[in-house]
Amino acid sequence: MADKGDVTKNLLATTEAGEPRLSGLNTLSGVGGEDGVNFSVEYGGFVLAGRAFAEQQNTQIRLHAKLGNLPYTAENAIARSHAMTVLKSASRALGGRVSLTPQQRIMLREDITIDEPLTPVMLMSRTAELLVMAKPYLELLTQYVEPPTMPA
Repeated sequence: MADKGDVTKNLLATTEAGEPRLSGLNTLSGVGGEDGVNFSVEYGGFVLAGRAFAEQQNTQIRLHAKLGNLPYTAENAIARSHAMTVLKSASRALGGRVSLTPQQRIMLREDITIDEPLTPVMLMSRTAELLVMAKPYLELLTQYVEPPTMPA
């Protein structure tokens, strides 16, 4: 079994070596060490951040993205109404992975436990799986909510 440092190096080498195949995937970056892998993916203007770590034969992955702020009614009542409709549909379709915080931030969150060791292929496939499921809602949401900008 490879140690955690080797898994991290392999993950980063794999993501740097190949072109991402998911349409709209702009950037992928990550750093890792003995305590796991922290990574981010920019997809369609949204930044999905993740952390993965191995526990014996299990892998824990936590993914989250701030999708934007819900417009206030005074700013744009129509955009707020449409964004709420997309938010409710996305929440139902994605099993509660999309939610609204008390600060009116729209969030996408996923916690995954997998009974497999951490590998680059498994990590990228699980991340892509979430993005593919969320893609139609992300595209609709961009019509009513400005995605947060990725820090330089």
